[in-house]
Parts: sequence; C-alpha cells; structure tokens
Amino acid sequence: MISAIIMASGFSRRMGKNKLLMKYNDKFLIEYTLDTISKFDFKEKIIVTQYEKIKEIGESLNFKVVINKQPNNGISESIKLGIKNCDKSEGYMFFVSDQPLLDKNDIEKLIKEFEKDKSFIIIPKYKESFGNPVIYPKKYKEQILNLEGDKGGKSIIKSSDKIKYVNVCENTLFDIDNINDFNNLIKRETKYE
Repeated sequence: MISAIIMASGFSRRMGKNKLLMKYNDKFLIEYTLDTISKFDFKEKIIVTQYEKIKEIGESLNFKVVINKQPNNGISESIKLGIKNCDKSEGYMFFVSDQPLLDKNDIEKLIKEFEKDKSFIIIPKYKESFGNPVIYPKKYKEQILNLEGDKGGKSIIKSSDKIKYVNVCENTLFDIDNINDFNNLIKRETKYE
C-alpha cells in the first residue's frame, strides 16, 4: 500500500498571501486537492501544515494532520515530517497542495505504474514538463530523511537509475504560484468533478 503525503506548509511568498486558502468557486484551493485524494484508498493520508485553518480542513476530511513547527527549514521539513509520521508503506506519494485540477484518472495511472514494479520512482509528465505527485519506493526512505533545506526529492531522482515517467493531462500538472496562475485558473473552462 502507498501512503499519501500532502505538503501544505509553504509561505506562498510569490502570491503574497496564503494561496491554499484563496477561494475558487466557493472552495479553498487546498480543498480541491484533498477532495481528489480522498477518493483513493491510500494506506494513510497525511497532511503536513503550519496553518490552523488547513489543520481544521484536513481533520474534517479524516486526514492525519502533522503540524510543521519549523516551516522556515524549507520543503525538506514537510517531506521528512510526512515520512516520519507514516506507518510502514511500500511507497510514498507526495502531493503539493496548489494543484486544484488534479485528475483522478492520472493519479490512478501513477499508482498502477508503481504497483507493476515497486522499485521505481514514478513521475508524471506532460510534454516536456514534469511535476507532482511523485511516488517514491520505500527503499528511498533514508535518503528522503537526509534531505536538507528548501530542496525536495530532485537530488534523489537525479541519482536514481530506476525512474518511470507517466504521461498525464496538462491539468494535473497545473499549479498556482502567483496571481497570474490564479487568474488563469479562473479563466479555464475546466469543470471540477
């Protein structure tokens, strides 16, 4: 079984306010991500955050909430807290919280690819773009726990020879970094299901 780890501790510096709590169609941005993940039977669903409101939203959807008391340590802190609070899993699927158009079918494709051979890192791609969610096999646990600062798992990916890329739709990789991205989201005619 795979554990889902949702990272929601960032400062949204490029947005200038907490983007995860911006409203889109009467829902917080983070709720779209969590609602999609809720449809899956993960071994556990863990959200790592420094925000009280996100804690409340996560608990209302039966996610295990882990409070990040040192968000200034960068994204590695959220990643490590997620792993440390997991039960034993065959893999860890890391989600960022600012992808409101995550496609359920794409998540299924990523999981199925991992289940074919649980020794591969599974990465979604659209054309020449790569993104999240990424699945890491349990054999990378110690390497993940050694990450430092504002670095995610790219260093692990670069040093691995066991990587599979899975084609996903453009929406799945669409994330919100700044107000232009948010405005593009509003302009899109994509309907959330």
